Amino acid sequence: MTKNIDSSSELVTPDYSEFIPAMDRRRMSHVQKMSIACALDCLQQAKIEQADAIIVGTSMGCCINTKNFLDKILDAKEGPVSPTSFIVSTHNTIAGQIALLMKNHGYNMTYTQNSLSYEQSLVDAILCCAEGLMNVLVGGTDEEEDSIYNMRARLKDDKILETSGASFFIVSNTKSKTGAVNLIDAGSFGLVKNTYETAVEFLQANNTTAHEIDIVLYALSGKSSLNELKSVFGAEKLFDYQEITGTYYTNSAFAMHYAIDILSNQPHPIFAEVKTVLVYNNLIPENLGLILLGTKNE
Repeated sequence: MTKNIDSSSELVTPDYSEFIPAMDRRRMSHVQKMSIACALDCLQQAKIEQADAIIVGTSMGCCINTKNFLDKILDAKEGPVSPTSFIVSTHNTIAGQIALLMKNHGYNMTYTQNSLSYEQSLVDAILCCAEGLMNVLVGGTDEEEDSIYNMRARLKDDKILETSGASFFIVSNTKSKTGAVNLIDAGSFGLVKNTYETAVEFLQANNTTAHEIDIVLYALSGKSSLNELKSVFGAEKLFDYQEITGTYYTNSAFAMHYAIDILSNQPHPIFAEVKTVLVYNNLIPENLGLILLGTKNE
C-alpha cells in the first residue's frame, strides 16, 4: 500500500539531467523542472514521440518566479526590469517550456482555476480528442509557496500539509496496448450549492449510479461534509487522497494517477475487484471537480 505522507516526507524527484539539458535546467524553477521531467517521462512510457496538444492545469503557476519578479520591480524603484524575469513568471511558462523542448507546434493551453485547474484541463483534453486529435498530453502541477497565496487561510485549515507535485497523462481516442484504463468523463463545477447533487447528476449523465462506484478518492474542504459523502457512496468506499498527496491545488491529478494504478493492478489489497473509480475534488467549498475512470472495455 502507498505510505501516507507526514511533515518529514520529501518530494520524490528524478534525475533531471536525464530529461533537461544542463543549460536549460539552470534557468528553470522547481515547478518547471518537475513538470517537464514528468511530461517527457509520460511520453516515453506511452511510446509517443510527439503529442498533438499540450494542456497544463496549474493554480499557482511559477509562483516562486512570480514572487522574484515582483521583488525585482520593487527593488528597481520604477526603473527597468529584465523581461526574462516576467517571461519565466507566467502561468503558461510550464506548457511553453514543454513545447519548446519537444519542438511541438500544436495546440498549447494553460488553465488556472484554483482547485479546478486540472479538471478544466482534462475537460479540454477530452474535447480535443472528440475533435479528432489522437494523443493529448495533459497534466496538473503546482509548487509550494506561502508568501503570495496563503493556502491555509484560503482553505481555513491550519492543519493541512502543503506540498508540491506534478502528474501528466496521455489522453487518447485510440486504444493503447499499454493502457488499461478508460477515462469516462471529467467535470469542472464552480459556485456549486450542493456538491452531492451535482456529483449524482454527473454520474447519471454517464449512465452510472453512486452504488456502481467501487472507490471514491476524495478531498474535502472540511470534516463537516464527510458524513454526507458517506451517505451518498458508503463509508467503506471512501479514501482521502490527501493522505498520500498532501495539499496543493492540482493534487487531484495525482489522485487520478493513483486511481489508474488501482484499476491497472488488480486485485486490490483492500477492495474487491475494482471496475470504477471516482475522483471527488471538493478542496475549495464552492468548487467541485469530478473524474470518472473505469477498466478498459475490450
